[in-house]
Amino acid sequence: MLTRLQLIQFETVLHAMIQFITGKIISSNHQLYNELLQLGQPERRGLWKQIGARIGSNELQVHDYFYNTWQLQFYEDPYLYRSELKQFLQESFSQRVNYKEAINTAMQEFQNQFPLNRCNKRKLYQLLYQQAQIIVKSHLESTNIENIKQKMND
Repeated sequence: MLTRLQLIQFETVLHAMIQFITGKIISSNHQLYNELLQLGQPERRGLWKQIGARIGSNELQVHDYFYNTWQLQFYEDPYLYRSELKQFLQESFSQRVNYKEAINTAMQEFQNQFPLNRCNKRKLYQLLYQQAQIIVKSHLESTNIENIKQKMND
């Protein structure tokens, strides 16, 4: 986990490195993030390690902070769309038996319906996965209850 000072330094160092790599003057975090997304693999290679060394941390902590926290400021929270996602998932399950395919189909339907919505794909997938587990568990429980009731009536 990064310290408060390292968190402040992270953004400053990231800003300076991306500005140096791209040769562009970067005026906002949003522009910084967009420039970072446009970098190719060769330009990004070793970036987290270099930042970690400059702020007194390690590559993994810097990488995890970027992907699990810092970049999320540019996306909407998928939990705001929980009911819509649940509906897409239920529709998807009604058409398919494959668990992963149902989640991917629901994710695609959501992105088609809300094209301007900018939810982080990893967070969106995590929420759909959690919802899928709830749906499957609920279905299994209701099926077991129905089976028990049927056995009692036989």
